[in-house]
Amino acid sequence: MTETENRLRDALSAAASTTVDIRPLTVPARRRSRLPLAVVAAVVTATAVGAGILWVRQADPRATTAEVAEQPSSDLEIAVFLCKKHDAFPRCKGKTVDKAKIAEALWSRPDVDWIGYEDNREAYARYRRQPDALKAVTAEDMPDSFRVVPGAGADWDAIVAAARKLPGVSNVVDQRCLTVSSCPDVSASAS
Repeated sequence: MTETENRLRDALSAAASTTVDIRPLTVPARRRSRLPLAVVAAVVTATAVGAGILWVRQADPRATTAEVAEQPSSDLEIAVFLCKKHDAFPRCKGKTVDKAKIAEALWSRPDVDWIGYEDNREAYARYRRQPDALKAVTAEDMPDSFRVVPGAGADWDAIVAAARKLPGVSNVVDQRCLTVSSCPDVSASAS
């Protein structure tokens, strides 16, 4: 042994001889929990799932206020389609979809009377009600979307152009274009 090790051993031996009473080590008594762990885990899981469902289903940030009731009776609307994973639209490459921010941006426009959220399952159900629906299309093929009903005298072209610029939006369809022979060309503003 080295000189340092010898000195350390002597110091520890001297310290050990000064101790008077050394109690033996014992296993601590087990504490009883008030609720079983399984019950606590189930409550936490149910709360998280419930909050997640409410958050995902919340498309309208103003849905809890009295000013938003139900969809106005309008046959025409603007469909704002959201990007999907592996979407073919170039604007969707590497983009994440923040539904709350898109809804907030749409609601912030004063010329918008109402918006509604339609997930891919609801869109598929609507699609299947059409008489010429293709059988090969599945619910996973359908994108989620916001349905926008502009107010009276609203500038539809401005709403369409603003919606196209939002990150996470793959395509915007002005349903007026489906019913009239001419439609304003807003494709130049799409990137």
